[in-house]
Amino acid sequence: MPPEVQEILNRVEAKTGSPLAADVWFLSEPLPGFDGATADQLVRKGRAEDVHAYLDRIMAGGYA
Repeated sequence: MPPEVQEILNRVEAKTGSPLAADVWFLSEPLPGFDGATADQLVRKGRAEDVHAYLDRIMAGGYA
């Protein structure tokens, strides 16, 4: 697994409390503001930093 994927999964797992929930989110949850792309799709396009920025906003209590 690429390190950028593991970093994102670790961040999401810390919030969800479950590795399975983090995997499901990463693979299937469309992210608002990214034309329905999932975190997995964004990372595959070289946009891991966009996913991190999204998580920063959400974890700070902001909106997507």
